Amino acid sequence: MPDSYMDARTQGIGELIEQRQLFRVPDHQRDFAWDHDDEVATFLDDVERALHDGAPEYFLGLIVLVKPRESNPWEVLDGQQRLATTTMVYAGIREWLHAAGLSSEGIKVQDRFIGMSALGEREDRARLTLNVNDRKAFHDLVVNRCNEETLRLRRDAAGRNSSVRRLIEAALTCREKVAKFAADAGPEPPQQAQSLYALANYLRDKTTVVVMNVASTANAYVIFESLNDRGLDLSVLDLVKNHLFGRAGGHLAEVQANWMRMAANLGDRPADDFLKVFWTSKYGRIQRGRLFEEWRLKYGTTDVVALSDELATSADLFSALDVPDHEIWSGHSNQTRRLVRALGLLGNQQVRPVMLAAVRSYTPERMERLLEHLATLTVRYQTVGKGRTGLLEIACARLARGIADGSLKSPERVWSEISPLVQGDDEFRQAFRRYTESNASRARYILTELERTAYRVANGSDRDVAPTEDLSLEHILPRNPGSEWSAEMQADRDLRELASRIGNMCLLGEDTNRQLGSKGFASKRERLKASGELVLTAEVAAFQQWDRTAIETRQERMADLAVKTWPLPSRS
Repeated sequence: MPDSYMDARTQGIGELIEQRQLFRVPDHQRDFAWDHDDEVATFLDDVERALHDGAPEYFLGLIVLVKPRESNPWEVLDGQQRLATTTMVYAGIREWLHAAGLSSEGIKVQDRFIGMSALGEREDRARLTLNVNDRKAFHDLVVNRCNEETLRLRRDAAGRNSSVRRLIEAALTCREKVAKFAADAGPEPPQQAQSLYALANYLRDKTTVVVMNVASTANAYVIFESLNDRGLDLSVLDLVKNHLFGRAGGHLAEVQANWMRMAANLGDRPADDFLKVFWTSKYGRIQRGRLFEEWRLKYGTTDVVALSDELATSADLFSALDVPDHEIWSGHSNQTRRLVRALGLLGNQQVRPVMLAAVRSYTPERMERLLEHLATLTVRYQTVGKGRTGLLEIACARLARGIADGSLKSPERVWSEISPLVQGDDEFRQAFRRYTESNASRARYILTELERTAYRVANGSDRDVAPTEDLSLEHILPRNPGSEWSAEMQADRDLRELASRIGNMCLLGEDTNRQLGSKGFASKRERLKASGELVLTAEVAAFQQWDRTAIETRQERMADLAVKTWPLPSRS
């Protein structure tokens, strides 16, 4: 069969699953990505609306399949989200029918759209096999039968941003939507069952896709780029992958292996974010919408094996940018690892290209000094100063390119480039006096660093404070003050507006925080006084009452400490 072979036809997605029998998502393809509240719910709502309105069809878009050789399954190059979600809808119908005592009908749904079994096999063979990350969960929880309790337990055990969690949430949403669809049909089970038969048939015959069959992956990647030029909505990740694979020729297996290594290194992190940071760390700022076009121009003749290997290696570096115990930092100081954690807590999106460029070339000593500068930049300009994110992104892209091309070989040169953006001491002090913080992790970090400085100022020596994540954040004036705060609230009806001021917050051990809760200041005062290891917390007890004056006075004290905590580098 020639590589130029291609044909296309329109058919129902259920009919496609039933007729083609076996599909496989290659391991190098991205994981299941549809969000249960967004794409999955929208898909189901749209199909339900089309069915109720009597629409002759509901069009789902394009699915691209590589024609199998002999008895191999069809390879899914585009369409796994729709195929997987449709399978989950059928699984939801299957479960409802079994629960309603219609097991024979549930078995029909299973056999026609979800799994296939041979004589002597205990488990069905999945009609659709997902990639290595999602394969087992999809088979155990969708292809095979399981109850909702199992689904929820597996969801809660999965990583918060993992594809397995997305997949399970999608399966739960499909079950919930199917149950509601049946309930809306009427009070009697026969009416409800008929509505689900109608839904299953509409998915089979009227929920249509254009199925493009191609002879080879290389042929498909050329088609992908042509389709994107004509408006097909592909992510930057899809486009870059298609570009690499389409040019791999006889080295496709090596490129695919490197791509899988890149995906493994990224884990749950958004791959499009990585590609943007990768580009910025080498060539400067790029708008996401222009990224692939520039990529295609820059890497049009590059050795794709070497490029895919560089992407995999850079993905490992990228994944370490907010993970202080990553092996990449093993040769670095404790201070460097502490700063890596700090920048992650502060939200280091804009400085990531700078960090990625520097970790490739800077010595550990220079890396430590650079991270100190980046922490000062982030706190003074962004966290406290509330500066414009766009300006910081532009500036950091310029720094990253300078580090990459060798023109900014030292942290001192980096600082000289960025310093015009950073608040001076007087301006920073004034901004800190007004500083509010709604993010608990950032507030804990800021208070932890201020505690370190307060101890050093009081005792003339450094002392480490308990790790930020081991401390609890206490709002002295609660965000929802109870009756014990009635006198303060009557004296100042706008006092509650100061609850998120950093001067109203302190650090406590978890047990003490739970005990204090929303108690009044008189009850809290004695407990805070006993927090001798936390200087700023203990100082709260010096106030006789907790009102606007107390909060502002304490925050002025903290502003003076902040100038010392995130100092401007000395000029040398």
